[in-house]
Amino acid sequence: MRFFIPVGLFALFAIGAHATTVIAPTFPELVAEADCIVRGTVTTVIARAVATPDGPAIHTFVTIAVEECVKGTAPRELTLTLAGGTLGDKSALIAGMPQFKVGDREILFVQGNGRLFCPLVGFYHGRYRVLTDATTGHDYVARHNRTPLTSAAEVGLPMLDPARLPTMARPVAAALTPADFLAQVRTHQIRGHAVAR
Repeated sequence: MRFFIPVGLFALFAIGAHATTVIAPTFPELVAEADCIVRGTVTTVIARAVATPDGPAIHTFVTIAVEECVKGTAPRELTLTLAGGTLGDKSALIAGMPQFKVGDREILFVQGNGRLFCPLVGFYHGRYRVLTDATTGHDYVARHNRTPLTSAAEVGLPMLDPARLPTMARPVAAALTPADFLAQVRTHQIRGHAVAR
């Protein structure tokens, strides 16, 4: 059985074998465009063949045990549908598509789940990892490329390939905690509602 990814997706998003170009949303855009914003832990990652109008395709289903939902509504177990993946010896991969593994702790800005080929605002810009500082044992927020997030304003910066990041010590100690980051999301929502009125 052959699997495919529609050619249009490659035309829009795939630039070479190692990069995907996406315009980074600003922090206000990230919050406003999300259908829901959740914090949780990945519990399962399963690739399946699915029927599409153009024939069979591989999709990857990532289930998140939701600990907190700070915008919109989400079930306690939220399953995201991402185009592409690996099923047996067949692969259909999109360069730069976020990849998850069981146990990953995430803050996700979800948009168009089940409708868009990547259900995150701004592709990988809608994924924030919750990592642990090996020195202090404290949790902190990092971008998709594992760069510590020290300010919500950094959301709008281009995403660098991890191999091209500076070798200097990263400011882990200055990174936002998950609670701090989500507090800024809540504050922005309140301000957004006030402006809308």
